[in-house]
Amino acid sequence: MRNLLIDEYPLLIPPTLAEKIGLNEAIVLQQVHFWLTKEKQYKDGKFWVYNTYEGWREQFPFWSVSTIRRTFNKLEEKGLIESANYNSMKIDQTKWYTINYEKLNEINAELSK
Repeated sequence: MRNLLIDEYPLLIPPTLAEKIGLNEAIVLQQVHFWLTKEKQYKDGKFWVYNTYEGWREQFPFWSVSTIRRTFNKLEEKGLIESANYNSMKIDQTKWYTINYEKLNEINAELSK
């Protein structure tokens, strides 16, 4: 019998971050951070991770593609992630993402007050 609480890699989210920026946004931000620590795509002085929205859906099967797109857009609007297109082919619209750790540190400082 499979134990759903143990068998898979968990998504760990700090409750204070989820409260401050939203649960979906905290989940995505944590996952982008996880991949940034694994990826070695270095462009313009930053590490980047890239994926299609359908590719992100494989990591977040509990969300629709539109929810994933909306969540990434909200993170960009809040200035917590940056996106770019470093693809070699112009037709490839896969977005590349990095975290704005300075903005994240500002939020952390606010929470520490």
